[in-house]
Amino acid sequence: MSDADRQEPGAQTQDENAQAGPVSRYEIVPTKETGNEADLYSFRSAMPQFLPSRAPGQPPAQTAAQPTQASAPSAAPAQPGQPVDPAQLAALSVAAKLPLDQKKLLLFAGVGGIGFMLIALLIYLAANKQEPIAPFVDLGQTNIASAGLAGRLIAKWDGAAQYELHIDPLSPQQAAGFAAVAVNPPHPLTIDLRITSDSGALLCQKEIVIPFNPVQDPDDALTQEFEPQKTFDGDTVQNVAGADGHIEEIVMSGPLTCPAKAYRAFAIWQFTSSFPSVADQQDWLRQQQSVIAELRRRAAQARANANIPRSLRIASPIDADDVIVSDNPSRGTVTTRAGRTFFIGVHGTIGHAGWEVFPAAIHFHCDTKSNCVLTRPDSPVSLSARLVH
Repeated sequence: MSDADRQEPGAQTQDENAQAGPVSRYEIVPTKETGNEADLYSFRSAMPQFLPSRAPGQPPAQTAAQPTQASAPSAAPAQPGQPVDPAQLAALSVAAKLPLDQKKLLLFAGVGGIGFMLIALLIYLAANKQEPIAPFVDLGQTNIASAGLAGRLIAKWDGAAQYELHIDPLSPQQAAGFAAVAVNPPHPLTIDLRITSDSGALLCQKEIVIPFNPVQDPDDALTQEFEPQKTFDGDTVQNVAGADGHIEEIVMSGPLTCPAKAYRAFAIWQFTSSFPSVADQQDWLRQQQSVIAELRRRAAQARANANIPRSLRIASPIDADDVIVSDNPSRGTVTTRAGRTFFIGVHGTIGHAGWEVFPAAIHFHCDTKSNCVLTRPDSPVSLSARLVH
């Protein structure tokens, strides 16, 4: 505590009495100097030298006296109390400005590079700009004269390439043979598509294998002729009926494994097929018609036989007389007074023989297999019959 803060005993001023407390005083107390002025400012030599501000009206330093950048940092710092060398100041100024200029140069180079890249990107996008993909491309019609086939191909795009192929006979005279092959083909049928550009470069190809389900009865095939079929690759094959109800066209549709770039260049198409030739189609038609006629004859015979009652098995031949009292034309039978029933046939055999008047006395002879012969005394015509009851 300084002497000013000390109070002598019993010494109180009026203000202290008025405030009832001590009042502090501050006085400058001289201290003993321990060094000279040079020691006091010696810290300046360790501090970095900053360029002094140019006084108003003072001309800048001459550039001819400026040292090179490499020699500028080697200038010794000014000592305290010494005048500043103008050449040294100019060298320090140039050294301070160089990093800033390099940064600006790098900045301008970066901005220019980015601008160049943007311009190049815009030029590339403009050069490679593509028109929207057409939803379908009608590639027109072509034909295979040897097979009598006309084809029309439509390519479609719905996120991926697809096709729709229409196959027709070239002339109405070939329609029957074409339909016979389409309904019940004689062997597996394939169709190969090739799509090219205007220059002839192959862009896409497709093999269609029509399902092969041979049947023995053409009538059975006719019942399924308009049902759509699926190939192993997921294609759909559909027979289409004409105005007369017979097949006039085969329509096939499915995917094409072709990219959008190839789809845009579709221009020309061709196809080949294992479809029979026109002559083979006619031969197959005649064969199918013959098979159908034979099968229908057999079916009719089977239905007729189904209506014939089963024959009786007898132990020994019968030779006897009886009287026919009635007949049943729908079943082809006659009934006798003794309760026998003979099957004569449903084709009006009794009427043709003149036996439609009853009662009529008959004489009959039957073997062990119930095969009988009926005669009448008043008619020279005999009838073949079967004893069924």
